[in-house]
Amino acid sequence: MTTKEKIILSLSVLAPFAVIFIYVWMTAADVVFRDDIYLIKGGFVEKYCAGTLSLADLWRATSINRIFGYHLLQLLNIKWLGMNSKIIALTIPCLMLVTALLVYHEYRRSLLPVKSPEFTAATFILLSLLIFSLVQWEGLTFAYSFVFQAPIPFFVATFIAMELFITKGNKKYWPAAFLLPCFSVIVFGGQHSFSFLASLVVVVACYVALNRDSLTNIIWFRAGIMGVFLAGLFFFYMHRIEVNNYWPVSSLNMDPLWAAPVDALQFFMAALGASVVGVNAANMYLSFQLMVFLGCCIFLIYCFSFYFYFSAGLYQKTYLPLFLMLLTILYLMFMTTGRFSYGLDYGMASRYACVSVYGLVGCVWTIILLAVYSGNLSKWKRSLLYAPVVIMISGIALTSAVEWKIQPHRQAYFSSLYEIAQRVDTATDEELLKFEERPALVRESLRVLRDCRLNVFRPSFGDFSSR
Repeated sequence: MTTKEKIILSLSVLAPFAVIFIYVWMTAADVVFRDDIYLIKGGFVEKYCAGTLSLADLWRATSINRIFGYHLLQLLNIKWLGMNSKIIALTIPCLMLVTALLVYHEYRRSLLPVKSPEFTAATFILLSLLIFSLVQWEGLTFAYSFVFQAPIPFFVATFIAMELFITKGNKKYWPAAFLLPCFSVIVFGGQHSFSFLASLVVVVACYVALNRDSLTNIIWFRAGIMGVFLAGLFFFYMHRIEVNNYWPVSSLNMDPLWAAPVDALQFFMAALGASVVGVNAANMYLSFQLMVFLGCCIFLIYCFSFYFYFSAGLYQKTYLPLFLMLLTILYLMFMTTGRFSYGLDYGMASRYACVSVYGLVGCVWTIILLAVYSGNLSKWKRSLLYAPVVIMISGIALTSAVEWKIQPHRQAYFSSLYEIAQRVDTATDEELLKFEERPALVRESLRVLRDCRLNVFRPSFGDFSSR
């Protein structure tokens, strides 16, 4: 990298990263909240405090979501920091930074040498603003948010490693090609693993279809070996997942979707729209029907991006944008099948944007590649090409303004949880509901923490606290 490129890249990546890091520092809870509650009473935290913790407790699933990596991280947090929730939240912007740098590595490779390194670094700000977006505030503000965010850098790294392994096959690529999928599926993937594996299958199928006349036997062999390996990881992940599960594993029920297909489609489109305009901004300025319309517009952007990606031969530059777009579409489809019965607007929840923003990254990346490699475009066509980028960035800007306006109230809300926790024995059920779990379970879990002197009851509480 040239010095000029490093300076421009630092502004493109580190400035949005700094904004997100400051937001998390000022806002994130240093109090157990929501999903962390049921991991305490009757979960691995109580087992640790009783000295009966086993590997099976760390491997324990919650519905179809194995959170082995999060269990390990929290275990280390308990041992060394007394279960400091905020310190885990502060790792999330760092995970996003790793993802941004991995994406930039491929983005730079896809544009050089046609465009200068300085151009590459400067235009990456468009992708960076999407990656470090406050649309995903729910994936930033409490410890369990780590589960929503942690898979993404491993998914991107795994995709890059597997592509190098299958196409190049050098021995130096073998360790990463087999180790990273283990982290992506077994350790950090959780329920994201389903859309991750499905996206990989589709991308590999596209690669085979597009290059079938030039594939050598060794490439077929390496692709087959990787396919068998990934299938093995999937079956290992799913094996006896119902045993000692935090939540019952419900079978996939498609009946609600078939009974109301139009509503299911609205659910999906609203979720897609919420990747651009966050749920809080939408509630303030847009109706649900307008969010569905926005989602339809975003879906059209995806369709055009897929079309031009193949018709313009952009796959010859990189397959990562295709993977990111597929990851989002498949993830939201899986989420729709599992969450549609919770309500029409449930898919707009911010935690789902932790994945869906990367589909937008793939779309914008495709648009930039098309603009660079289609030099004969007329001015009006080029202007039309940039319209989707303007829509996305405008939505992100609106959401950011709303989330920063809400931030003091969110910070105060989390601070109030500390006061409630300190009087756990006398707090009312209405107060305990603020932890967004069943009041009886919240009370029992807080008592476990008090007995073990963890989290808000640890001697050093106040370090990294938002109080």
